[in-house]
Amino acid sequence: MSQSVNVVIGGGTGLIGKALSAKLTSMNINIRIISRCPRGKGDLSWKTIETCGLPEDTHVLVNLAGRTIGEINPMLLFPKNNRQFLEELRSSRIETTKMLVNNLPTSAKKMINSSAVGFYKPDMDRCYTEDDPYVDYDFITRLVHEWESSCAGPKLSGVQCVLLRTGVVLSKNGGALSSMYWPHRLGLGGPVGNGRQWFSWIHIDDLVNLVCFLITDPSSESLTGPINATSPNPVRQYAFSRALSESVGAPPLGGRLPTPPFVIRAMMGRERAPLLLEGQRVLPVKAQAAGFKFAFPTLEAALENIYGKRPGPVPID
Repeated sequence: MSQSVNVVIGGGTGLIGKALSAKLTSMNINIRIISRCPRGKGDLSWKTIETCGLPEDTHVLVNLAGRTIGEINPMLLFPKNNRQFLEELRSSRIETTKMLVNNLPTSAKKMINSSAVGFYKPDMDRCYTEDDPYVDYDFITRLVHEWESSCAGPKLSGVQCVLLRTGVVLSKNGGALSSMYWPHRLGLGGPVGNGRQWFSWIHIDDLVNLVCFLITDPSSESLTGPINATSPNPVRQYAFSRALSESVGAPPLGGRLPTPPFVIRAMMGRERAPLLLEGQRVLPVKAQAAGFKFAFPTLEAALENIYGKRPGPVPID
């Protein structure tokens, strides 16, 4: 696809959306952002899309919208608030995706929709690729499965539709690492539960580059359906915690103080606790087979880029 492509980004004001917008702009690609409060010239509101549809000259739609699932808020300890939050997790993903699909113009050639590795049932040993089937396991697997299923319909006929099953995004500008930094910097971070659960991650630069690859690279045009947006080298959670502690300059023995499972369940509720207490070993088979190259394939390289200090070798099992 040529650089005259017009890209519309839903959720373009979030962590990933901002990074993607900056990258596409640097590539001289035309972008328009959908947000609740449009600021830039040509940007769009969700209400406008709902009533008037997407711009008729849209070639690529990238949907990154969705409330943060890992949010920690004391108010969510109250059952009523937690139920409302869980419904917002669903509606901000599923209903938003349906609305965008229903308003897709005939000019659209590609739709890249967010998804998550939570599609896969947590497993201590199994190695997942895009070919593995859905298993109904818990709230998270059902949420992601319904999210992906909402990206369907007659308006997607002839459209290259990609579902980005994204791991934990590592960035110095926010996201998961922002809440992990100080506990690990002070030596208080450590394994969650027994720490043996898998931690599938991706550096934000690689995630942004993968989206750009899907938009512009001719070798990606045959890619459809689920694409695992994860590093080719997932690690166990305990290994991630130790590596992060080393990179942020924790005191000796930092990264070894465990957090008991009951604390996580109390903080996040039973529906979301598996995000931290369980995990999946996910590999980006389709992206690599198409020729995509990771700038930060290892956790050591990713953390060195973010914090300026390379941790020691990270065990792979």
